[in-house]
Amino acid sequence: MAFYNTDLRGSICTQDKDPLTNVPLSELAPEAQSAVHLAIEGTSSVSRLFKSTISQQQVFAYSIPVYAEGRVIGVLSATDYMEIFSDILSGNTVLGGGGYIHLISSDASFLLRSPHTVVQTNPATIYDGPYLSNSSVQEVQQAMAGQERVFSSFTYEGRSYPFLLEPVGLNDWYLFCVNTGDGLASYSTSFTLTIGGMFTVLLLLVLFLMFRGYRLLQEYNRGLRRLAYFDSSTGAENAARFQQRLVEALGTGGGSVVALSLRQFPFIVEIFGKERAQRLLRHIKEILDRHMQKEEFFCRDSGDLFYLFLRDTEPEVIRPRLHALLQDLEHNAEISKLDYQLAFYCGVVSAPAGTQAASTADHLLTSVSFALDRAKGGYASTIWFFDTELHKKEELANSIESHMHQALLDQEFKMFLQPKKDLHTGKLGGAEALVRWSTASGRTIYPGQFIPLFERNGFCVKLDLYMVEQACRQIRSWMDRGIQPIPLSVNQSKLLFFEPNYVQTLTELVHAYNVPPHYITLEILEGLALENVEALNEKITQLQAEGFRISLDDFGSGFSSLNTLGKLKIDELKVDRAFLLEMSSQEQARVRLILKEIVQIARQLSISTVAEGVETEEDEQLIREIGCDFGQGYLYSHPVSTEDFDRTFMEGASL
Repeated sequence: MAFYNTDLRGSICTQDKDPLTNVPLSELAPEAQSAVHLAIEGTSSVSRLFKSTISQQQVFAYSIPVYAEGRVIGVLSATDYMEIFSDILSGNTVLGGGGYIHLISSDASFLLRSPHTVVQTNPATIYDGPYLSNSSVQEVQQAMAGQERVFSSFTYEGRSYPFLLEPVGLNDWYLFCVNTGDGLASYSTSFTLTIGGMFTVLLLLVLFLMFRGYRLLQEYNRGLRRLAYFDSSTGAENAARFQQRLVEALGTGGGSVVALSLRQFPFIVEIFGKERAQRLLRHIKEILDRHMQKEEFFCRDSGDLFYLFLRDTEPEVIRPRLHALLQDLEHNAEISKLDYQLAFYCGVVSAPAGTQAASTADHLLTSVSFALDRAKGGYASTIWFFDTELHKKEELANSIESHMHQALLDQEFKMFLQPKKDLHTGKLGGAEALVRWSTASGRTIYPGQFIPLFERNGFCVKLDLYMVEQACRQIRSWMDRGIQPIPLSVNQSKLLFFEPNYVQTLTELVHAYNVPPHYITLEILEGLALENVEALNEKITQLQAEGFRISLDDFGSGFSSLNTLGKLKIDELKVDRAFLLEMSSQEQARVRLILKEIVQIARQLSISTVAEGVETEEDEQLIREIGCDFGQGYLYSHPVSTEDFDRTFMEGASL
């Protein structure tokens, strides 16, 4: 027995075997497919005979449409053996011992043959044997094409045998009734009555069989539907049915999909046992039932994951509804009454009315999974609404993480240089190395898009070393071309700075390119000193012993401390551009005084100073007056490629 949806996928039950689910109709025999197609169109049907792939016997299929709210939602189908007919056809002879019945198809081939045949050669069709003369073949073909009754006779081994071709009324089949008597006259009345009686019996048997099959299919209908559309653990609809209903619901208006998950469900299973956890899921199902409104529905997908469809689309309406649902779940679910604090995560995505239902359904289920992932992680119940802009950022982050290692191998990370001006001489005093990511497709990804991510996932360690090597390569290039090198500053992350072999790795790099280490300035952030100043100073001392210079970057951007400045053994201090931005405020005089004192303190500590964010002539005049050694900013140049830097600044041009 089988149940097929209108999408031509179904479930099949066979005796003594496990049910098969999600079976495409195309895997059935063509005869069975034809019967199902007719039933989908609303017509009950019986197929032609075919060989069963399961039993390897001749069977036929009968199919009936299944209705819901006046429309066909699927087809129930069953197969049975032809022995039902052969029990009649192979029984004792009819016509008082003077006749036999065969079953033939519309093309006159024998479907079932009585074992008491008159003709022993077993021809394939009645056209092949002695049954018809050449002149009567066309007459019989025309009669059978019109499903008409045919009386005739044939001669076999010197004897004449009357026969009757009687249409059955199913699949254009015929009963082929042969009288073994010498003549038709003596038995005409008995023959006709017997044939009529046998036809009536056969027809009643077929009708009984169909009625019995229909009743059996009705009996198994609920079981098959539950197998196809319902979750056996909770009784809720399953994901397949939810997606089907979702497409239908979106076709009639807008709505929202909610993904609901239970916090730490695997631990609940471990603590309370599988049976208690299953009862909890069933209780959740009961609570969800109470909160569903008209035209709303839900399903359990797997584990602790439920999907809900709500007709509301506005967050200000959905949020209080979900809060009420979560409170109900937290306080009334079974395990919550055992001093165990339940928490639930909700992801929500909405679709306005008028969108394409099928494509929107798939998109909603994908988006709501993303929203659910964002909601997870906390200790309390959380509701997260899908955010398109945030999703784009997450997509970019995912793309960055999946390509960053190959991008490093392919040298897609490019070194750009921004010059520093020596305020005492007016000449080029150095440059800061900044990274840009130019993909193979020509797309540029900016540092603000990938640097924070690399600092979180640790890839900054590899990238920072790569940038040091690029700086060494550039300095080597200048030296090889007879150009006087300038110092290059390279940012170094906290993770890299405290690597066990950090000093040795840097030393090996400069030796590999035969570059004097004093041309490399390592820029660190003040946050490195907050945990352990002594450990940081120890590492700085080791680097300075190898010839590297150390710069403290972004001083003044956060909670900068003069105490920290006094303890660190740095060579350079970079004053954050925030100081220059404050110069236009009402507190200009105070900010100017503070900046001047910082520069003076640094000078007394033999620390050179660099002012970042110099954008105007007024900015430069200010930092000159307070005694800064170097200026860096857009007034002099934006960061440029190494080729443009060489052409603009290394071939005799001045700042």
